Amino acid sequence: MLTLKEKECYTLMTNFILKHKETTEPDIKKMTAILNAHGVRVLDGSLLPNTALVEIEDSCLEGFQTDLGTDWNIYPEKKYKVPETGKKAKKDSL
Repeated sequence: MLTLKEKECYTLMTNFILKHKETTEPDIKKMTAILNAHGVRVLDGSLLPNTALVEIEDSCLEGFQTDLGTDWNIYPEKKYKVPETGKKAKKDSL
């Protein structure tokens, strides 16, 4: 059985892309307050204030989406495997 301390170490965090829908600038103070309230960590803010890669605890996602309202889209991060371009040695079959 896990103790409370051990459970805290195993919270599931998922990466999401946060994208503003509107063409106008989003309210930075409101966005920052919502991010802080839900314990969201910004992993890549190079495109802020309109887009960011964030890490969210799975249990907080629904409340986070509700608080952001309809001005924001949240997409799960997709990872793609880059194909290997190097030649592989052929195995001799005996």
